[in-house]
Amino acid sequence: MTRAVAAVVTLALVLAGCSGFVQQDSPETVTPAAVPTDGAGYPPGVSDEAVVPSVLASAHARTLATTNYTLATRQRVTDSNGTVLRRSNHTRHVAANKTTYAGQFRQNGTELNTFTTRIDYWTNGSIVAARYDGRANRPQRVKWTVRDDGPVSDLSERRMIRGIGEAVDLSVADRSDGGVVLVGTRFTDPGRLSTPLFVSDPRNVSVRLRVSHDGTVSALRLAFDAERSDQQVRVTQYLRLRNVGSTTVTQPKWVANTTQRSLQE
Repeated sequence: MTRAVAAVVTLALVLAGCSGFVQQDSPETVTPAAVPTDGAGYPPGVSDEAVVPSVLASAHARTLATTNYTLATRQRVTDSNGTVLRRSNHTRHVAANKTTYAGQFRQNGTELNTFTTRIDYWTNGSIVAARYDGRANRPQRVKWTVRDDGPVSDLSERRMIRGIGEAVDLSVADRSDGGVVLVGTRFTDPGRLSTPLFVSDPRNVSVRLRVSHDGTVSALRLAFDAERSDQQVRVTQYLRLRNVGSTTVTQPKWVANTTQRSLQE
């Protein structure tokens, strides 16, 4: 495997969530959600009495699988003085077939030394094309044949939503014709929470989710204190869903100038 291909595979793993952003699923136990008899209904997996994370997360993913959308996530880690230690942004634009999508991933931090990661990617289900900064910040463009999943294994962030629901005690704070607002301030199983690299011992959590009646999570904010290399940090994570039904995905112009690579090289 060439050095360039190895770099691309590493970048693909980062985008797929293999750097501390995703927990593995636990066996799913589906519990029917309560059906309200008054006014506005509840999303799947939500009732006044309880939230069933697996049902809610699956409804979110299942609904998005039938349409096109843009989903953006942001994560920030700061120290006790408010200094940003790591910041990442990932935006993906997804077509209705789920096999065609494009995105941008940006990350900078100060682990060991200051670094910045920039990745643009596009796939049509048959090939993946990626553009990233190589040595001396020189842009590199490569493409390869899709195997199994594309560069992002969880486009809808289903696992993140489920993990938060399993880690934090969620309850309904507001309900309207547009959906519900879920909030939580108490950990029930912090081990289910996806944490950034080098971050442990999460505590003092606060989470807020806005959920439509079809189960889609349109907005999410998660914040908690934790430890990182013997210092206290604050982790804040955001998710925003937009342009549902109006997102278009076109092949970027730079794809035409990519170099074909084989994972057998």
